[in-house]
Amino acid sequence: MRFFEADSGRTQLGLAYGPSALAYLDSHPEHLDYIEVPFEQLRHTPEVAALQERIPMILHCASVSVAGTVPPTRITLEAIADIAERMRTPWIGEHLAFVSAESLEDDRSDMHHNDPGPHDPSDPTQLTYTVCPQLSEASVDRVVANLAVARAHLGATPLLLENSPQYFEIPGSTMPMSEFIAAVIDRCDAGLLLDLSHFLITCINTGADPLRELRRIPLHRVVEIHVSGLSVQSGIAWDDHAAPAPPLVFEMLQRVLREVRPQALTVEYNWSAAFPQPILHQHMQRVRELLDAA
Repeated sequence: MRFFEADSGRTQLGLAYGPSALAYLDSHPEHLDYIEVPFEQLRHTPEVAALQERIPMILHCASVSVAGTVPPTRITLEAIADIAERMRTPWIGEHLAFVSAESLEDDRSDMHHNDPGPHDPSDPTQLTYTVCPQLSEASVDRVVANLAVARAHLGATPLLLENSPQYFEIPGSTMPMSEFIAAVIDRCDAGLLLDLSHFLITCINTGADPLRELRRIPLHRVVEIHVSGLSVQSGIAWDDHAAPAPPLVFEMLQRVLREVRPQALTVEYNWSAAFPQPILHQHMQRVRELLDAA
């Protein structure tokens, strides 16, 4: 079993788990330091953990729902802690978002009429997608409280919080995303997983200048960076790990590297088995060049 070299003094370069990452590992193992794998992947296909015999792995997560009002079950938190301990991940990356919510009154709608089982109206609704919370002081308080509960189960493994993409103006919000990130990080004992593509998506959809907004977040707390693609549909920018990162993401990365040396940088081109390997290799080389030049 190989472990991540968190204290090497060099930014480690990795890929998010998926078919394109495995193909790249086979063809260019010398250019890859780790694979980032989701807890949800390991929970349902535990055999993926065997990949750690070839390359170190970092645990990513979308199950803690740190910005939500419905907490995960104790069983889920203990499962995350167990996997984190067994894989010796240097940290657990979790989304600054929620993935479950209070049950809808019409959960037993016509689309569920074939389900004869009992239904508890208090059961939470699982959204199956990370959702950006309301950007407000109330949400900051909720994140602080939820993290305290999660830490009681997750043990000593550090947590990183990843900024969510914002697709529309969220009702009740009182601050922009950059201010929300700064407020959370200021009050939490957690590092920042800065997803540059999520940040750009947020800025496009809210009309903000991404390079200016970058200066408003605590870059000195960045431990890991994510780079992925985006697509625009009906005038809205969406997260898209099947598309290459646009040039502005690399410009943003260059700006961030002037301020901080992250421990890890993950390229997330993991939504398509057909992602072009030449583009993947070109972008991995571009990222390494920016890291080396910083």
